[in-house]
Amino acid sequence: MTSLIRISINIIVLLILAAIPLGLSNMDGRVNFDISIMFANISSFLQGLFSGDSWYYHQGDRVRFIISDLFSFFISSYLYMIVASFIVVILSIILGIFFWKKSSKRLDASLGILGVIPDFLLVLLLQLSVVYINKNFGISTFKVASSSVSDPAIFLPLFTLVLVPLFYLVKSLSDVTFDVSTENYVLTAKSKGLSKLYIYVYYVSLNVFPYLKADLFKVTSILIGNLFIVEYLYNTRGLTSILFQYQVHFGYQYNLVVMCLLSFFILYLACYFTIWLFIVTVERCISR
Repeated sequence: MTSLIRISINIIVLLILAAIPLGLSNMDGRVNFDISIMFANISSFLQGLFSGDSWYYHQGDRVRFIISDLFSFFISSYLYMIVASFIVVILSIILGIFFWKKSSKRLDASLGILGVIPDFLLVLLLQLSVVYINKNFGISTFKVASSSVSDPAIFLPLFTLVLVPLFYLVKSLSDVTFDVSTENYVLTAKSKGLSKLYIYVYYVSLNVFPYLKADLFKVTSILIGNLFIVEYLYNTRGLTSILFQYQVHFGYQYNLVVMCLLSFFILYLACYFTIWLFIVTVERCISR
């Protein structure tokens, strides 16, 4: 019940946020804010869901069905997100649980540097580095941006998506692993002469996984936040492009913006539950 209330509140906030640009206007050099226009558009959108008008948008002179166009953009964003999520979770399990002693020594300095560098600046530095290597050494490494739908950039977008959440999760799991490794049941297993790998697989990891599942909300949120910047600066064909670029080319359309924001919300839930299911499956396989 609490989850339904939270989701309902999020949707209401989403509807209001999407309507704010429509309530702003410039009158004689002064910014005017009309809340009645906002709620009129919200009301019109809700009515259009039943009449069918809200399910279509204008692409120049053409009228397009929103869902059919959104689906391909959604799949593109989902693939980037889910691949990045799997990389983050798998590497964090390896580095944060099995190699936590070596990882924790280098993480504090790395996190401090990453905390200072904004995501968009990190993207630009990576792109400039690739261009510099190609220009001065003649070595073609990675695509700096997607040139077309059939020729997307893969490595740099994934690398940018993975970096911050990976460091965060490895740091978090390293701290938890340290606490778990000092528990009596782990010390008892060591005293029995069990191998280190056996202890970490069957004693440590099973007690760290609940903390990993609890951190999935934060990790998925970080990935979604990075996705906006990654898709825009790497010119990838995802939800960000239809949310921002279509408004520039075809004008601000409230129903399209709302559907895009709802798609991001669904994307968040889809990625979260996919990774959660993966962790639960691994957890059950180990505990058998």
